[in-house]
Amino acid sequence: MTMKALHKWLLAALLVLGAGPALADQLVTDLSEHKIAIRSNFTGTQILLFGAVEANTPGERALDRDVIVVVTGPSRAMTVRRKARIAGVWVNHDSLTFPRVPSYYAVASTRPLEVTAGVDILKREQIGIENVDLGTPRAQAIDGSEEILPADEEATFTKALFRNKKREKLYISDPGGVTFLGQTLFRATVDIPANVPVGLYTATVFLLRDGQVVDAIASPLYIDKSGLERFIYRLAHAQPLFYGLVAVLGAALAGWLASALLRER
Repeated sequence: MTMKALHKWLLAALLVLGAGPALADQLVTDLSEHKIAIRSNFTGTQILLFGAVEANTPGERALDRDVIVVVTGPSRAMTVRRKARIAGVWVNHDSLTFPRVPSYYAVASTRPLEVTAGVDILKREQIGIENVDLGTPRAQAIDGSEEILPADEEATFTKALFRNKKREKLYISDPGGVTFLGQTLFRATVDIPANVPVGLYTATVFLLRDGQVVDAIASPLYIDKSGLERFIYRLAHAQPLFYGLVAVLGAALAGWLASALLRER
């Protein structure tokens, strides 16, 4: 190898070593509000998620990426029951209890999820309600004894759970709900229905490129009752016996006042 060729080889090696790993694309996101107060006149609302994509290559279009927004409510155990006709009467038959069911789940994306990433990526990140880990379900027969359901029977209960939640507008899917404003800025609006449960929510924004998650940011969202509704809600959950007595006395007093007014007329 000549001296000139050696110099060229050393220069190329230094350039490769000095380049270092390429930086991945990054997200900058925020919520329009981080706390929602529920009062007696609450009929639902919307939250706005907005942000920008910082591309690793200056001038490169962020429109070539995909953005997915997932808002998840607190998880709770939930039981799905199947009715059966016995002796001409419809009764609750067997049931399936899921230990970790999101009380609320909304997903919005730039494109349909199935073309955004592979099933393995969606399941790993729990993107899409069908990919959420509900825990190991426990089945019970009509007599209360535990039983083992076949996979197809378990899938029937799972579909029923999702169907009920969608009917209550607590599970929302909005392909195309994330829109870019220009080359880097994006936004998405998520509906919060009037029957939304209270608790700590998480709004997560995923940035994908070539079907892979390259960045993700999670932000808290707190939904709680306010004013008199908050006092009544906490009383009912903290001291249910006292709340029941007050409710019965209040109903009796209201009935007595109504009858007294009618007698005077």
